[in-house]
Amino acid sequence: MSVAADALIVLAGGRSSRFGSDKALAELDGEALALRVLRRLAPLAPRRVVVRAAPLAGRPADVAQVADPAPGAGPAQALRAAFAALPGARCFTAPCDAPDLDPAVYAPLAAAAGPDGVACARRDGRLEPLVAVWSAAAAARFAAFAAGSAANAPDEAGGEAMHRLLARAGAAAVDFAAGDRRFRNVNTRDELASADAAGGRSEP
Repeated sequence: MSVAADALIVLAGGRSSRFGSDKALAELDGEALALRVLRRLAPLAPRRVVVRAAPLAGRPADVAQVADPAPGAGPAQALRAAFAALPGARCFTAPCDAPDLDPAVYAPLAAAAGPDGVACARRDGRLEPLVAVWSAAAAARFAAFAAGSAANAPDEAGGEAMHRLLARAGAAAVDFAAGDRRFRNVNTRDELASADAAGGRSEP
């Protein structure tokens, strides 16, 4: 597969309150979730970035780490930090708790985003706001909106919810098939156990 984006951003911060421990480090098929997502999506971009405050054990030398400025304050501020570290880049973003994502999700999102927009996935009528393609222009718009909302409402974990910030950035939504397991999230230990018992998916 030819390179599609300038950078892959994997969000691996947060408090993992439902999981009970740092889920980025939880293992599926013997591999930490964050490292699995970074590896599976690596063909999409020449640069890989993980956003988190704590060190990521086993992080490959060619994966840069951007500090999450406020762990637990929501993904908007983490994305803003990543975009600031990658000015002018076209980015594909993904959460660390979606272990079945594969590079094939990129093409329809990129087509919907166009040269100056942003597009995120939607499955079963629900947005997957962190699975998205961001043009440099859209990332800059988002960063400005996120900064303004955080300044105006610091008690709301970065201001507006992600879907409102996406709407302000003019995001398109791309529908994927109902039940598409590539968008499966691992938010609890039971979900991790279920994924492990199922043996995951075949590698991309």
